[in-house]
Amino acid sequence: MPWLWAFLFTQAVEMPIYMLGLRVRPIEAFGASALTHPIVWFVIPPLFERIYLALLAPHPSLRLAQGPRYWTMVVIAEAFAIGAEALYMRAIGREKTLRWSFAANLASVTLGLICRSLFGYP
Repeated sequence: MPWLWAFLFTQAVEMPIYMLGLRVRPIEAFGASALTHPIVWFVIPPLFERIYLALLAPHPSLRLAQGPRYWTMVVIAEAFAIGAEALYMRAIGREKTLRWSFAANLASVTLGLICRSLFGYP
């Protein structure tokens, strides 16, 4: 259930940015994070952890504490979302997609982290 709330929150933040910035229809705006959000939540975290444990953790000089490790994974996940959503918007014929994808994802992750800190959601 936490994923669903985070997904709905992401859509509520990102859809208007895409609709206004790139002049896409609501279904097109919805499609961007509908494609990336499940990967950001369900694929990247365990994949990052597996790669981290296999490649970096065995080397004492490369070990990360839990906090920096989490934030490294967040940066990787958000970079994926920005790039994939920009490509998606480019594929449906929009221009200047990287800047709008960056804006949409920066807004959703920032507001999401603020809301989680203040209210425990999403």
